[in-house]
Amino acid sequence: MESTLSGFQAQAEPTARTLALYAAAIAVCRESTLNAAIECARRHAVEAPDLYEIVLQSYLFLGFPRMLEAAQHLHNTFHLKQRPAQTEATTPQEAESWFQRGMNLYRQVYSDNHELLRQRVEAFAPEIFRWMIVEGYGKVLSRPRLDPTVRELAVVAMLMMENRQRQLHSHLKGALNVGASPELVAQVVEDIGESAGEGLTTARNLLETILKQRD
Repeated sequence: MESTLSGFQAQAEPTARTLALYAAAIAVCRESTLNAAIECARRHAVEAPDLYEIVLQSYLFLGFPRMLEAAQHLHNTFHLKQRPAQTEATTPQEAESWFQRGMNLYRQVYSDNHELLRQRVEAFAPEIFRWMIVEGYGKVLSRPRLDPTVRELAVVAMLMMENRQRQLHSHLKGALNVGASPELVAQVVEDIGESAGEGLTTARNLLETILKQRD
Protein backbone atom coordinates (compact mmCIF):
# COMPACT_ATOMS: atom_id res chain seq x y z
CA MET A 1 0.00 0.00 0.00
CA GLU A 2 2.77 2.46 0.87
CA SER A 3 4.53 2.02 -2.47
CA THR A 4 1.21 2.59 -4.22
CA LEU A 5 0.71 5.82 -2.30
CA SER A 6 4.24 7.12 -2.75
CA GLY A 7 4.12 6.62 -6.51
CA PHE A 8 0.58 7.89 -7.06
CA GLN A 9 0.05 10.84 -9.40
CA ALA A 10 -3.43 11.79 -10.60
CA GLN A 11 -4.05 14.19 -13.45
CA ALA A 12 -7.79 13.51 -13.70
CA GLU A 13 -10.15 13.57 -10.69
CA PRO A 14 -7.30 13.94 -8.16
CA THR A 15 -9.48 14.65 -5.12
CA ALA A 16 -11.83 11.69 -5.50
CA ARG A 17 -9.01 9.28 -6.30
CA THR A 18 -6.74 10.52 -3.51
CA LEU A 19 -9.54 10.29 -0.95
CA ALA A 20 -10.26 6.74 -2.08
CA LEU A 21 -6.61 5.85 -1.47
CA TYR A 22 -6.80 7.49 1.95
CA ALA A 23 -9.84 5.33 2.70
CA ALA A 24 -7.83 2.26 1.76
CA ALA A 25 -5.01 3.42 4.06
CA ILE A 26 -7.47 3.68 6.96
CA ALA A 27 -8.36 0.04 6.33
CA VAL A 28 -4.68 -0.91 6.66
CA CYS A 29 -4.54 0.98 9.98
CA ARG A 30 -0.76 1.35 10.16
CA GLU A 31 0.95 4.63 11.00
CA SER A 32 3.45 4.45 8.16
CA THR A 33 0.63 3.82 5.68
CA LEU A 34 -1.40 6.72 7.03
CA ASN A 35 1.70 8.93 6.81
CA ALA A 36 2.12 7.97 3.16
CA ALA A 37 -1.57 8.66 2.50
CA ILE A 38 -1.28 12.13 4.06
CA GLU A 39 1.75 12.92 1.90
CA CYS A 40 -0.17 11.75 -1.14
CA ALA A 41 -3.06 14.04 -0.16
CA ARG A 42 -0.69 16.99 0.23
CA ARG A 43 0.79 16.40 -3.24
CA HIS A 44 -2.71 16.56 -4.69
CA ALA A 45 -3.82 19.58 -2.62
CA VAL A 46 -6.52 17.63 -0.80
CA GLU A 47 -7.60 19.55 2.28
CA ALA A 48 -7.54 18.15 5.81
CA PRO A 49 -11.30 18.66 6.38
CA ASP A 50 -11.96 16.41 3.37
CA LEU A 51 -9.73 13.74 4.88
CA TYR A 52 -11.62 14.14 8.15
CA GLU A 53 -14.89 13.36 6.39
CA ILE A 54 -13.45 10.08 5.10
CA VAL A 55 -12.32 9.24 8.63
CA LEU A 56 -15.82 9.87 9.96
CA GLN A 57 -17.47 7.58 7.45
CA SER A 58 -14.90 4.82 7.91
CA TYR A 59 -16.56 3.40 11.03
CA LEU A 60 -19.57 2.35 8.99
CA PHE A 61 -17.41 -0.05 6.97
CA LEU A 62 -14.26 -0.60 9.05
CA GLY A 63 -15.42 -0.18 12.65
CA PHE A 64 -14.74 2.26 15.47
CA PRO A 65 -11.18 1.08 16.33
CA ARG A 66 -9.75 1.95 12.92
CA MET A 67 -11.75 5.16 12.73
CA LEU A 68 -10.36 6.30 16.09
CA GLU A 69 -6.80 5.47 15.08
CA ALA A 70 -7.18 7.42 11.83
CA ALA A 71 -8.86 10.35 13.58
CA GLN A 72 -6.07 10.68 16.12
CA HIS A 73 -3.42 10.38 13.43
CA LEU A 74 -5.10 13.08 11.32
CA HIS A 75 -5.41 15.38 14.33
CA ASN A 76 -1.79 14.88 15.33
CA THR A 77 -0.68 15.62 11.78
CA PHE A 78 -2.75 18.73 11.09
CA HIS A 79 -3.78 19.91 14.58
CA LEU A 80 -7.29 20.48 13.27
CA LYS A 81 -9.40 23.00 15.12
CA GLN A 82 -12.60 21.24 16.04
CA ARG A 83 -15.95 22.63 17.04
CA PRO A 84 -16.91 22.41 20.73
CA ALA A 85 -17.85 18.91 21.82
CA GLN A 86 -21.50 18.04 21.24
CA THR A 87 -22.57 15.89 24.16
CA GLU A 88 -26.19 17.01 24.37
CA ALA A 89 -29.05 14.75 23.33
CA THR A 90 -30.09 14.53 19.69
CA THR A 91 -32.95 16.89 18.98
CA PRO A 92 -36.14 15.77 17.23
CA GLN A 93 -35.24 18.11 14.38
CA GLU A 94 -31.83 16.44 13.93
CA ALA A 95 -33.38 12.98 13.99
CA GLU A 96 -35.99 13.95 11.41
CA SER A 97 -33.33 15.55 9.19
CA TRP A 98 -31.12 12.46 9.36
CA PHE A 99 -34.04 10.23 8.46
CA GLN A 100 -35.13 12.31 5.47
CA ARG A 101 -31.60 12.86 4.19
CA GLY A 102 -30.86 9.18 4.73
CA MET A 103 -33.85 7.97 2.77
CA ASN A 104 -33.07 10.33 -0.09
CA LEU A 105 -29.46 9.23 -0.36
CA TYR A 106 -30.32 5.57 0.15
CA ARG A 107 -32.72 5.72 -2.81
CA GLN A 108 -30.04 7.36 -4.96
CA VAL A 109 -27.40 4.78 -4.10
CA TYR A 110 -29.59 1.72 -4.59
CA SER A 111 -31.79 3.14 -7.35
CA ASP A 112 -34.31 0.54 -8.58
CA ASN A 113 -33.15 -1.99 -5.97
CA HIS A 114 -33.86 0.19 -2.93
CA GLU A 115 -37.20 -1.41 -2.06
CA LEU A 116 -35.90 -4.94 -2.58
CA LEU A 117 -32.98 -4.31 -0.23
CA ARG A 118 -35.26 -2.77 2.38
CA GLN A 119 -37.48 -5.84 2.33
CA ARG A 120 -34.53 -8.21 2.51
CA VAL A 121 -32.83 -6.50 5.44
CA GLU A 122 -36.05 -5.88 7.36
CA ALA A 123 -36.87 -9.60 7.02
CA PHE A 124 -33.89 -10.61 9.14
CA ALA A 125 -33.05 -7.43 11.12
CA PRO A 126 -35.48 -4.50 10.98
CA GLU A 127 -33.37 -2.50 13.42
CA ILE A 128 -30.40 -2.69 11.08
CA PHE A 129 -32.32 -1.19 8.17
CA ARG A 130 -33.45 1.71 10.35
CA TRP A 131 -29.88 2.26 11.52
CA MET A 132 -28.65 2.14 7.92
CA ILE A 133 -30.97 4.99 7.06
CA VAL A 134 -30.56 7.20 10.13
CA GLU A 135 -26.99 6.46 11.17
CA GLY A 136 -25.36 5.51 7.89
CA TYR A 137 -26.97 7.42 5.06
CA GLY A 138 -28.50 10.21 7.13
CA LYS A 139 -26.06 11.19 9.86
CA VAL A 140 -22.83 10.30 8.09
CA LEU A 141 -22.91 9.76 4.34
CA SER A 142 -25.10 12.77 3.56
CA ARG A 143 -22.91 15.24 5.40
CA PRO A 144 -22.57 18.19 3.04
CA ARG A 145 -18.82 18.71 2.59
CA LEU A 146 -18.20 15.84 0.17
CA ASP A 147 -20.17 14.89 -2.92
CA PRO A 148 -21.93 11.49 -2.75
CA THR A 149 -19.78 10.32 -5.66
CA VAL A 150 -16.59 10.93 -3.67
CA ARG A 151 -18.03 9.21 -0.62
CA GLU A 152 -19.13 6.14 -2.57
CA LEU A 153 -15.72 5.77 -4.19
CA ALA A 154 -14.14 5.89 -0.72
CA VAL A 155 -16.58 3.18 0.38
CA VAL A 156 -15.55 1.08 -2.62
CA ALA A 157 -11.92 1.46 -1.54
CA MET A 158 -12.62 0.30 2.01
CA LEU A 159 -14.66 -2.68 0.83
CA MET A 160 -11.98 -3.68 -1.66
CA MET A 161 -9.43 -3.78 1.13
CA GLU A 162 -11.77 -5.96 3.16
CA ASN A 163 -12.82 -8.03 0.11
CA ARG A 164 -16.48 -7.79 1.10
CA GLN A 165 -18.07 -9.08 -2.09
CA ARG A 166 -21.76 -8.48 -1.41
CA GLN A 167 -21.30 -4.94 -0.12
CA LEU A 168 -18.68 -4.14 -2.76
CA HIS A 169 -21.13 -5.09 -5.48
CA SER A 170 -23.72 -2.73 -3.98
CA HIS A 171 -21.36 0.21 -3.67
CA LEU A 172 -19.73 -0.19 -7.07
CA LYS A 173 -23.27 0.13 -8.42
CA GLY A 174 -23.93 2.90 -5.91
CA ALA A 175 -20.99 4.95 -7.15
CA LEU A 176 -22.37 4.72 -10.68
CA ASN A 177 -25.89 5.49 -9.50
CA VAL A 178 -24.87 8.74 -7.80
CA GLY A 179 -22.97 9.96 -10.85
CA ALA A 180 -19.48 8.49 -11.06
CA SER A 181 -18.47 7.62 -14.60
CA PRO A 182 -17.58 3.99 -15.34
CA GLU A 183 -14.08 5.20 -16.22
CA LEU A 184 -13.62 6.85 -12.82
CA VAL A 185 -14.88 3.83 -10.90
CA ALA A 186 -12.55 1.56 -12.88
CA GLN A 187 -9.66 3.97 -12.28
CA VAL A 188 -10.20 3.92 -8.52
CA VAL A 189 -10.20 0.12 -8.58
CA GLU A 190 -6.89 0.13 -10.46
CA ASP A 191 -5.42 2.90 -8.27
CA ILE A 192 -5.81 0.67 -5.23
CA GLY A 193 -4.67 -2.30 -7.25
CA GLU A 194 -2.69 -5.13 -5.67
CA SER A 195 -2.82 -3.41 -2.28
CA ALA A 196 -6.31 -4.91 -1.94
CA GLY A 197 -5.09 -8.48 -2.48
CA GLU A 198 -8.01 -10.68 -3.52
CA GLY A 199 -10.24 -7.61 -3.32
CA LEU A 200 -8.77 -6.37 -6.60
CA THR A 201 -9.92 -9.44 -8.54
CA THR A 202 -13.29 -9.29 -6.82
CA ALA A 203 -13.76 -5.63 -7.72
CA ARG A 204 -12.67 -6.09 -11.32
CA ASN A 205 -15.02 -9.02 -11.85
CA LEU A 206 -17.95 -7.31 -10.17
CA LEU A 207 -17.48 -4.08 -12.09
CA GLU A 208 -17.24 -5.94 -15.39
CA THR A 209 -20.51 -7.72 -14.64
CA ILE A 210 -22.24 -4.52 -13.54
CA LEU A 211 -21.19 -2.62 -16.66
CA LYS A 212 -22.33 -5.43 -18.94
CA GLN A 213 -25.73 -5.38 -17.27
CA ARG A 214 -25.97 -1.63 -17.83
CA ASP A 215 -25.29 -1.89 -21.58
